[in-house]
Amino acid sequence: MTMVELKSEVKRLRRFNQELLEGAIALGRKYTDMGEVADYIPELKKQDPNKIGIAAIEDGELICSGDSEDRFSIQSVVKVILYAIALENFTVDELKKYVGLKPSSKAFNSVIELELSKKNVPVNPFINAGAIVVVALLHRVYKERTLEVIIEKASKFLGEEISYSEEIFVSEKVSSFANRTLTYLMLSRKILPPSLEVEEVLDIYFKSCSLMVNVKNLANMSYCISNNGVSLSGEKVIEPEHARILRTLMATCGTYDYSGDFAVRVGIPAKSGVGGGIVTATIDGYGLAVYSPALDTHGNSYSGVRMLEYLSEKLNLNVY
Repeated sequence: MTMVELKSEVKRLRRFNQELLEGAIALGRKYTDMGEVADYIPELKKQDPNKIGIAAIEDGELICSGDSEDRFSIQSVVKVILYAIALENFTVDELKKYVGLKPSSKAFNSVIELELSKKNVPVNPFINAGAIVVVALLHRVYKERTLEVIIEKASKFLGEEISYSEEIFVSEKVSSFANRTLTYLMLSRKILPPSLEVEEVLDIYFKSCSLMVNVKNLANMSYCISNNGVSLSGEKVIEPEHARILRTLMATCGTYDYSGDFAVRVGIPAKSGVGGGIVTATIDGYGLAVYSPALDTHGNSYSGVRMLEYLSEKLNLNVY
């Protein structure tokens, strides 16, 4: 069998179908009471922990199961998009002066992680401190257009025009004690410039995290990153090299201090958010995302991780 024939056979064996996704949903429902919805943001505390959805795209076909139409806030999944925009404006070496590329051993909003950083910068762009720095860099480039640019790029990744929730934005803003601590600590350390327009940058960050999506949107995002930056519609959203960088960061940093365990259990690059979504990425050309708002202690969807583990085992998706 030639290499082309072998790849074709592997792809055939990895075929997503309705029955398989429904099996993942049935499994995931068994775990919805094992996690807790995010309670440090008042609006997220209102989420129904029993909601659960999954979506996959293969050969241009979208397959869904569960609560696939339900909207939820993108939260930290947007950090992938923020870094993608940053890569369009700065080289990786330039970005490393402000935010690193190393996995985190602490929680995503940890002040200790920032204090212990040997290079005096956030360890990666997927923790809160790192994402705030990325937004500050984007604001330096785009000024008052920054949020518009983020939403425009996010809409291309997600497959439709999206917008943010005013209610969730306000809720995040009034409860942003940890993020403000991180921001002012970075100002004191001169990681961020003293001229930074703090409120404007934080508002952009909170609004970006408040973008409303469903699991089908995340499957479109997964498909785009997995196809070297080309969306389901055929549009080139990002450069192939940037897609490779994003996949790598998702593999090493995408599920925070659980990333090592996730690599063993699931074995697919992924990025989670406390809204309950998890978006995956591979080089195999399919899209796959899950949603369930009850979280584990690391901030990842409890049922979502189990659904992805189930599919990884059934379809031999583990890239390692």
